[in-house]
Amino acid sequence: MFGILVLFLLQFVNVKVLVGGLTGSAALWSLNLIDVFAYLESFSASRVFTKEAFFAVVAVSALYLIFGRAFCGWVCPMDFLYEMVDKAKKRGASAFEKVSAKIPPGTGYVIAAFLLFVSWLLGVPFFSNYVSHLTNFFRAVTGVVSLGLGLPVDRDVVIYSVSVILFLLLFEFFFPRLWCRALCPVGKVYGLFNKVSLLRLGFVEGRQCGECMLCDQTCYMKVKIAMHVDKSSLRDTNCIYCGRCAEGCETKGRLIKFKLWR
Repeated sequence: MFGILVLFLLQFVNVKVLVGGLTGSAALWSLNLIDVFAYLESFSASRVFTKEAFFAVVAVSALYLIFGRAFCGWVCPMDFLYEMVDKAKKRGASAFEKVSAKIPPGTGYVIAAFLLFVSWLLGVPFFSNYVSHLTNFFRAVTGVVSLGLGLPVDRDVVIYSVSVILFLLLFEFFFPRLWCRALCPVGKVYGLFNKVSLLRLGFVEGRQCGECMLCDQTCYMKVKIAMHVDKSSLRDTNCIYCGRCAEGCETKGRLIKFKLWR
């Protein structure tokens, strides 16, 4: 995550390895990349098909066909910030957390469909432009850097983006991982790739499970792992391949493994 962020920030010293942000960017001056949900929103808003945008989303889709939803666990900056918030909290579930646990994980798909409809209605990619944590994170970071370097920047945009990120962090404080687990439309779209991605969560055949349930307890995405250890692999749309379950298992990685297809 930090490595990718540094590559984006290099554009401030005129080294254009990655230009833009995680919603949409250009790599090495020529390869255009666009987030899958951002593409769907843009297409819904404009109702115009372009080869440039299509090939940009195909390039990104190819990565997710390999790694599935690993983006959320290894690249998304909010995962890191949320972890900092979680560590700062006192342990123990609050009443808010118990309420959030009752929200169906499929809620994000309803939200995604609604946002696509709003984008179509307004003619603007609403979520990607105004609400997206990825868009606002990069606007906030690049805005703060620009202010520090004395470069021209719209202060109102920076204040807005910082406010959105702070709101999401406050939301995380009361509702741990609810955004990632059930609400984020970007993550829910990524999760669909888990069903066919080359990377998957696998289990070592013949290795005995001690039924300690530590894998389930350490998974902040609430994936039910222990009940699947008698199978060859697990393809859950909420799994972000963070590796917490493998680290938490009493076998210390000897039962739960990351596997590539075949």
